[in-house]
Amino acid sequence: MLKNLFILTIIVAFAVTFAIGYWINTCETYLKNNYVTLELHIEKGESFNKTYNKIFKHLDTPPFFKSYLKYVYHFASNRKFGYYRADDMPLSQLIKNIKNGTQYNIKVTFPEGYNIYDIAKQLDKADIIKYSVFIDNVTDKDFVKNITGKQYPSLEGFLYPDTYYFPKSADPADVAKLMYQNFLQMLPEIFESKVNKYGLDMYEGVILASIVQKETYSKSEYPIVASVFYNRLKKGMRLQSDPTIIYGVYPIFDGNLQDKHLENAGNPYNTYQHSGLPPTPICSPSKGALKGVANPADTDYLYFVAGENGSHLFSETYREHVNKVNRHQK
Repeated sequence: MLKNLFILTIIVAFAVTFAIGYWINTCETYLKNNYVTLELHIEKGESFNKTYNKIFKHLDTPPFFKSYLKYVYHFASNRKFGYYRADDMPLSQLIKNIKNGTQYNIKVTFPEGYNIYDIAKQLDKADIIKYSVFIDNVTDKDFVKNITGKQYPSLEGFLYPDTYYFPKSADPADVAKLMYQNFLQMLPEIFESKVNKYGLDMYEGVILASIVQKETYSKSEYPIVASVFYNRLKKGMRLQSDPTIIYGVYPIFDGNLQDKHLENAGNPYNTYQHSGLPPTPICSPSKGALKGVANPADTDYLYFVAGENGSHLFSETYREHVNKVNRHQK
């Protein structure tokens, strides 16, 4: 009797073990052999059932498949919130991505000379961060100090222009930190000590680099344009830079710079009406513009006017400048 019971117990145990093994193998095979195409946003604190339904609600799964994911695969306790995308991807890879937090990243490029408003529009268009959310953060002094450790009024000038990959609905702090760290890496060596020689601190050097960036598209002209502004500052002349005025009326500028803009002393960025540098940078300068400000050309130029093919004509005197304006801007 006991012998028969023992044999029966062994048979049952073997059968159960076989059944469990078969069930696990069936579930694993299902994950490997079934492909899905979907976009998935897992919210912070989202329940396992909600995540499960987003993925498997309309799929024909093996028996007790939810239990397999929860207790065998430990998917319930190992999900990372975020944005995921599958393009004809095996379910096994999608689940692995969610467990590891390997989100789908969106490629976004910020050209040289973009300001925070341009960057915000690009991020919003790509569904990475809402425009207003990004602007509110990068102009918040506490947020800025947390990113830079400095008391800057905003992150304008410190979000380096480059190509980045961000997840959908990204954290503004993560985006800003990455762009700021890139700025620090691109900042020319001993930048601050170099601009100090010309009477500027580090922040003022970035301000000037942003103006140089907006004034010319020619990389070879960066040091020359920088020298013009250094010379004007040294002589106590106003910078008279159109891009600074335009920034002061952002983001509502319609592309048409008028006399009323030039005459508006209420615009603190109006360098026709106010002496010295504007209050903040006006865009994100490139490494080239930063280098141009750190190593300006040795010139006596005080003026420049647009020439052909995006280049400029430089002058030492106002009379010479007027003659070039009359010849090339008719």
